[in-house]
Amino acid sequence: MYTLCVEDKFSAAHQLIDYNGPCENLHGHTFKVKVCVYGEKLNSLSLLIDFTDLKKILKDIRDQLDHQFLNNVLNFSPTSENLSKYFYDKVKEKLPLEVKLKEVTLWESETSSATYND
Repeated sequence: MYTLCVEDKFSAAHQLIDYNGPCENLHGHTFKVKVCVYGEKLNSLSLLIDFTDLKKILKDIRDQLDHQFLNNVLNFSPTSENLSKYFYDKVKEKLPLEVKLKEVTLWESETSSATYND
């Protein structure tokens, strides 16, 4: 089994509605997203998927959120947990059938992250 991972970053603002604490206020993060895929078969170039292609999939999703107020562009509460699932669902839609999505991890800081997988 082969596993490949790519990472990217984006900056965005959000606020946690009905949260009793400072994160209820408007604030921003430089989020880091890591996408890991896996599969058994390599293509004719001995690649599971080209890193360039996987990075483009992630970049296209990231670009929709970069420098945005997430509460205004998403139809759910933009917690790290929900954002990791959002990226998971969007990446999964764009992968070739032979490549499976393992997990997505989203960091809102160097020490705080959420991971989603099914």
